[in-house]
Amino acid sequence: MDIVVVGHLSRDLIITPETKSEALGGGTAYAMLAPSLNAFDAGIISSVGEDFEQEYWKTLKSSGLVLTGLRKSGSESTRFVNKYDTKGNRVQMVEALAEPITPADFSDLHLDANIIHFSPLTASEIDIDCIRLARSNAKVTSIDVQGYVRSIDSSGMVIPRNWIERDEILGLVDVVKFNESELKMSVDAESELSAASQILNLGPRIVLVTHDTKGSIIYTRDSQITIPLVSANAQVDSTGCGDVYAIGFLLEYMKSSNLKRAGLFAATCSSFNVETIGPYNMPSRLDVETRMMPYLQD
Repeated sequence: MDIVVVGHLSRDLIITPETKSEALGGGTAYAMLAPSLNAFDAGIISSVGEDFEQEYWKTLKSSGLVLTGLRKSGSESTRFVNKYDTKGNRVQMVEALAEPITPADFSDLHLDANIIHFSPLTASEIDIDCIRLARSNAKVTSIDVQGYVRSIDSSGMVIPRNWIERDEILGLVDVVKFNESELKMSVDAESELSAASQILNLGPRIVLVTHDTKGSIIYTRDSQITIPLVSANAQVDSTGCGDVYAIGFLLEYMKSSNLKRAGLFAATCSSFNVETIGPYNMPSRLDVETRMMPYLQD
């Protein structure tokens, strides 16, 4: 397999002043990008409950993902509620959590993958032994830190969290992806460069930092590469852009071994993601390469 994405899928409830809608969510859902980009087998490892909608199963299956790692256990799936006010500010609640993901959920097929990418929604959903197992088997181990820097209070509200397992987890991965606020929450440093350097000293070879509308920066021990924002044809929904960025980067970097190209490829994948709501209508490799071409010439 080219890639396996690990983390809880979510039954998202999205509430705005005008609408209320349900959607498939979680970073693992955006793994549907991989088969759209012609990845050689792409799978997920996740845990859902009996309440997980059949239409979501059908959507995931029809995308071409390998679903042997999608386990139904218990009564409830992870359930996030996102409430937006008239200015677009979000309050996030958690109504339910699925059962944790453990090493027993990994088959030999998963462990033979070139890339194993962890994308937890919450800090406790993935047993750290899963990351140790991936480290011992996959060519590249990667994480998105989102779930590690947030917690859930007694009322179910999502709040910031001190990432107490940071050093141990980062010592087990090759690639780590932050947005700029997550990096500030994770490292006390005077600058982003200093923060990224501290992360690199803990073990990762590549640090990805996204900056919303200001593009992204790729840090290694001997380079710093600025990636511009790639323009989209419409701005509909930014949910999942970080997940798409990470998956696109990993697939292209394994293919080309070129950091700048992989970063532009990732940014271009994200530009398609903002044009739709939810993890649907993923771009083809031709779509991405066509839109990316002018940026490669800069």
